Amino acid sequence: MRRLLLAPLNLLPTLVRHRFLLGQLAWRAFSARHAGSYLGWLWTPLSTGIQFALFLVVFSAILEIKVEGLGIDLARRPDVGFGVFLMTGLVPFLALNDAVLRAARVFRSHVTLVQRVRFPSEVLVVGDVLGILMHHGLALVMVVAYCAVTGHVTVASLPWMALGVVLAALWIVGLTLVVSVLGAFLPDVAEVIAVGLQIAFYAAPIVYPLSLIKHELLVAVVQLNPLTQLVGVIRAGLIGASPPPLAVVAAMVVAGVALVAVGAAAVDRWRASIPDAL
Repeated sequence: MRRLLLAPLNLLPTLVRHRFLLGQLAWRAFSARHAGSYLGWLWTPLSTGIQFALFLVVFSAILEIKVEGLGIDLARRPDVGFGVFLMTGLVPFLALNDAVLRAARVFRSHVTLVQRVRFPSEVLVVGDVLGILMHHGLALVMVVAYCAVTGHVTVASLPWMALGVVLAALWIVGLTLVVSVLGAFLPDVAEVIAVGLQIAFYAAPIVYPLSLIKHELLVAVVQLNPLTQLVGVIRAGLIGASPPPLAVVAAMVVAGVALVAVGAAAVDRWRASIPDAL
């Protein structure tokens, strides 16, 4: 219990103390995605912009799919089509998906570094995560810019957007710390988690609105999915959708903090054993 309480308190000072190494690891993870190309990291906003433009053209302009049941007055804001609905759900999921899957292999991907260089293991995990989040952060900036230009983002919705970013950060950091330890000792954990994330994706209203589900049991299952609440908070900030109940949001915050605490304690507990397990 003492370790569980102290480990998260030591996490931030450890990251601050090794901030130079943290920055180097983050930039390395970010730039490696397009290493060797002429445009380098500029491919990130370019490919993301093209993908989002295709969503808007195909789903909103050509198919003209409208999304009902979000608590939005579509008569007043008819431009909330399926394209922007899909973008605002995909960005947080893809960030979480990529970060967690990367964390499952992080120690095995850097086995030489882990076994030969002495530095806190959590710095390597968080550095890799920051590199992934830099990539998806560019996508989020583009979505926020589009929603701001089209009038979806308002002053009243800004707190929800900020809360959504904080929630996503808590859950991503907590999950990656936990998964990184599991991945060090269990080689197949990445494949198991990939399947689990795929199930979680379709069990959340990311590519469909919750109002389309008619079966009460399925509605309950989808609402129990943390992704449902996370995406709900972010969409409340970006397109003015109805936010989850405050009690649910508070529970998500508590669960996110608990995940960070458990993850930091797990890394602290097994840091000496991780190099031998690889």
